[in-house]
Amino acid sequence: MLIRAVFYKRLPAGSLIATLVLALVIFITCGMLLLALYHFKYFEINDQLEQRLEDDLQSGIERVLAAEHITATPEQDSSLLFEDQPDSLYYRNEQWGCFQASGIKVTYKGRIKTTSFLYGAEHFRYKDASLYLADHDRPLSLTGDTYIEGRAYVPKSGLRSGFFQQKGFSRKNLIEGTIDSSSKQLPPLATTFRKQLRELGNRVTDTLLSPSGDAADSLEQSFLNAPRQLVLPRKGVLAHQHLKGKLIVLSDSVIEIGSGAHLEDVLLVAPFIHFTSGFKGAVQAIALDSITVDSSCVFEYPSALVGIGRSNAIGNTSATITLHNGITVHGMILGLAENDRSNIKPVVKIKPGATVKGLVYNEGYTYLNGRMEGALFTHFFFEQRGPMSMENILIDATIIPSRWFREAGYFSIFKDATQQTLLKWLY
Repeated sequence: MLIRAVFYKRLPAGSLIATLVLALVIFITCGMLLLALYHFKYFEINDQLEQRLEDDLQSGIERVLAAEHITATPEQDSSLLFEDQPDSLYYRNEQWGCFQASGIKVTYKGRIKTTSFLYGAEHFRYKDASLYLADHDRPLSLTGDTYIEGRAYVPKSGLRSGFFQQKGFSRKNLIEGTIDSSSKQLPPLATTFRKQLRELGNRVTDTLLSPSGDAADSLEQSFLNAPRQLVLPRKGVLAHQHLKGKLIVLSDSVIEIGSGAHLEDVLLVAPFIHFTSGFKGAVQAIALDSITVDSSCVFEYPSALVGIGRSNAIGNTSATITLHNGITVHGMILGLAENDRSNIKPVVKIKPGATVKGLVYNEGYTYLNGRMEGALFTHFFFEQRGPMSMENILIDATIIPSRWFREAGYFSIFKDATQQTLLKWLY
């Protein structure tokens, strides 16, 4: 009877409601704890996958940089990163102007991560040079306030103080550094590098080009994709366009770039290329006849200005690159001849107030009145003031080494260059 009384005892309605509320609170609390545990586990697994992909991407980058050769044609490949593991690597390496470009994709358990970058070699035989003047049995004369620092490879006849237009040499020492002997030829460039530049030049020499009709104000192309070609009218003017990425901009006559144009990592190819005052950007310009850069322009790292000349049935012509006052180039200046036996030589003019922070390689005549921070390789120096001209003379020029330059990865253009290094992340 006691048990029966307990079970049939009437309880207040409030107690039942309180019990239900308590049960609901416990249920919600347990649910939230389970949900929190699920989210914690989800984000933990997601972080692990993300870290795995990051590690795979780093392994892919290291594999690309381990290669010691320049790819003559785009090189595409895929592989498993690790034995008995599902991590996959897909990459495409190719020469992009004066540098190498790589696009990488890694996959793991259905997840994908990508990146792209420019890279180049940071080691070759003459990486310690601040000056390399080919030996043509003539000494190098220094005049005015010329200053040379570092290791200079010069003709066996050496350096001497000079005199030009009633101006002698103003310093006590001819060089603040060491002197070695040069050879009759400059350190050779990689054959694949020359071939690629010539192929780019041939795009505007064979036939007249028809404008592509897609010269939009803003155009971007990822380096994970194939390059996109943009053909400008005969006098192509880039006044305010925003062009970025894997774009090849062509004209069969002139490309003029204004201060309002924003160019990043694109290639420009034309017979004549003209940068007007105030331009700023990272660009590679490849010209058959001339590149002219007006005052106060800044070329950001890594840029390149290249004169390749022409070669056709009529004969060969050389290219001229002219840098005016107030210019800063973080990159390369290249003047290339058709071959070692050609009498038609390119000309590079670096005028007073212009600064090149990087590499100048000229297979012809270099007029240097500005400042060189890095290394300069040339067959001849030349100077002309009015009716007077003189070969292998420097007047008020500055050549100094740069530790940063030696690690900047510019040396892939040279034969037998090694030790690839990452230069710049790309879009």
